[in-house]
Amino acid sequence: MSIENYGAAGFAGIPGSELGILLVIITVLVAVRIYRSIRGMKFTTTTLYRLPVIYLALTAIDLLAVNPSYLDVVVAAGALAIGTVIGLRIAGGVRFFTKGGAVYYSRSPAIMIIWLLSFIGRFAVEIAYPAVPIAALAVDIVLAGTTGMIVGEAVHIKRNYESYRKKIGAPEQ
Repeated sequence: MSIENYGAAGFAGIPGSELGILLVIITVLVAVRIYRSIRGMKFTTTTLYRLPVIYLALTAIDLLAVNPSYLDVVVAAGALAIGTVIGLRIAGGVRFFTKGGAVYYSRSPAIMIIWLLSFIGRFAVEIAYPAVPIAALAVDIVLAGTTGMIVGEAVHIKRNYESYRKKIGAPEQ
């Protein structure tokens, strides 16, 4: 069965060519995000939390595409919570610096790469096994866990920023 033929069974009826375009757009956006994370981004609380919210929305949309049961949602929420705790623990490598009087930060791209791989894996499972919703659900649970890691990492970065801010005497953001 080709990807164009399965219609509403996958990704809310997105045809194959549009699905490919969506995958490319999301991959490019996340790749740019990874590059900016490594090179350094201007620190603002809004930016720090806006992107995890976007990842949460993408994860929720992706999960809802498989028409989950209540138990599936609870398991995904549990994976999100566990991922958040893991993200708080392994979110190392954040480095703050000033450039032009503004505070910038860079971080390890590991968590973002894990999220991107699980997101691409979700598309791959949908393409390879469109009639096996449990496979898509399993990948969605992994995706929820890695999204939780991104949320935990954001909280970790905010905590580290507070320490850095006090050290250099910068105002709150």
